[in-house]
Amino acid sequence: MQQAGTDTLYFETGPYNHPTLTVSPGEEYQVQTQMTPGPWLDTHPDGERLRKELRPNPASGCAFITGAKPGQMLSVRIGEIELDSIGFTRYRGNTGAMPGWMGTNGIGWHEKIVEIRDGRIRWDDRLTLDARPMVGFVGVSSEYETFNNRWATRHGGNLDIQEVTTGAMVHLPIAVSGALLHIGDLHAIQGDGEICGAGGIETSGRIRVTPYLSAKPESMRWPRITNTTHIGVATQARPAEDAFRLGLEEMISWLVEDYGFTAGDAYLYLGQVLEARVTQFVNPTYTYLLKVNRKHLPEPPTDRIWNPTGSIGAGSGGGQAPHVHDRQSRDE
Repeated sequence: MQQAGTDTLYFETGPYNHPTLTVSPGEEYQVQTQMTPGPWLDTHPDGERLRKELRPNPASGCAFITGAKPGQMLSVRIGEIELDSIGFTRYRGNTGAMPGWMGTNGIGWHEKIVEIRDGRIRWDDRLTLDARPMVGFVGVSSEYETFNNRWATRHGGNLDIQEVTTGAMVHLPIAVSGALLHIGDLHAIQGDGEICGAGGIETSGRIRVTPYLSAKPESMRWPRITNTTHIGVATQARPAEDAFRLGLEEMISWLVEDYGFTAGDAYLYLGQVLEARVTQFVNPTYTYLLKVNRKHLPEPPTDRIWNPTGSIGAGSGGGQAPHVHDRQSRDE
């Protein structure tokens, strides 16, 4: 199995990033992620060097997907996730969720380093949390622009969506030859809104991923996420209500193209079954996830990759708890 390691880290995503490995459609490979910089560097033996070199949300190189062309769709299956043994969270006293000008909150700067072991996060002597691993950053290159890895765009990136975990598939429109797939920003857990700014629990570890290629749906403008229970769209904007409106437009178009609805009937139907929330409220643009449970939908066309009955349908095995292993945190 090929490995995407941390020898080359990209802190921006764009068409000028040199591929660090070449992957064929349907080939599973493993990504070793680098933890974003934080208080864990204070006691790290090589912390001074790493503090100078690291920036937020490093992607472990980028993968050139053989045969990927502009106008296609890249579908990335998230496989097994292994978490390293330490993580951290931090609030610097100012995020989109809790701006610093709200001085009456009196919170200030706070941070915490935690131990991750046996699928549990040790918060303190009283409290532990079940680990719920998720991949914060999954993105491909845009045609011309380069984006800092704090951003998410129509081509994915720093989505920070909890559903991007073992068993899910992330579907992205391709804009350049080879797609240039970037993956990183592993979290051990994350609450809605990602209100701290640094996580969730930021950590490092290994992620197995498998890319697939297919024709891009005509109506697709934003990333889509599927698993065995739901179909969803991920849209970004600021203010958050604009992200919601973009997601609603995308979901209506999806139901019309693939599920036989008229636009009007899709709108009325979503009024009964739509699930939606802001998954992060801290990045340059905010992420809204809009999703629909498959039990409320007819069967999609059999040629769609998100058909769960297909040979590579969305999320076979989805809904199962991610398999978590303990490994010492790596920095190489």
